[in-house]
Amino acid sequence: MFFEIHSRILDIGDTMKGRRYTASEVTKLIRRQFPATDFLFRTHRDPAVDPDMIVVAGIYDCFNDSQDLPSVEITLCYHPAQKYFFTDLIDWETLAFDLAECICHELVHRQQHRSRQKFKTYESKLPEGDPLISEQEYLGDGAELDAYGFSIAAESIVRGCIPQECVMYGVYQTTFDNDKSVIVKLEQEIQKYLNLLELNNEQNEPKQ
Repeated sequence: MFFEIHSRILDIGDTMKGRRYTASEVTKLIRRQFPATDFLFRTHRDPAVDPDMIVVAGIYDCFNDSQDLPSVEITLCYHPAQKYFFTDLIDWETLAFDLAECICHELVHRQQHRSRQKFKTYESKLPEGDPLISEQEYLGDGAELDAYGFSIAAESIVRGCIPQECVMYGVYQTTFDNDKSVIVKLEQEIQKYLNLLELNNEQNEPKQ
């Protein structure tokens, strides 16, 4: 699904050249590419977002999933002063990757829940009161290692770089410089998803 989403968003940029949209219209344009039964898309204004940028965030709601309601919520964040977006000026390559990675990251969490996978929590080895404890316990959780393993593998393939050059890999290295066992586990998850994504990409390539 990752490559399908990535391609679908790139196609929007190709077919909508020379047009102008408000932030809400950009969100609606993207929302139409996905089934409303599975996904919610929201527009959010945030002064921390640079003008002309679109920042993507997502969350999976297991309760909504159990009620057969849309369970993956994607928020597109825009600068408050940005009235219009000209499609020719949007960085569609970045937006396509960010959307595909974010959506599929949350779908990994959905699959974890639906298949009732059990993951180990992480207990930080840092001294009490260290500000990194909460981040370690979040990123070191088995479910997040699995999902970020996917995210790093996807970035590695799309950017054409080794996993160690990816943004989230660097975050993990910095966060767990006192516990390399987490990096070992992360690399196992990355390799698992590299294999799956490369196989999926090969299957989607047009036949010669």
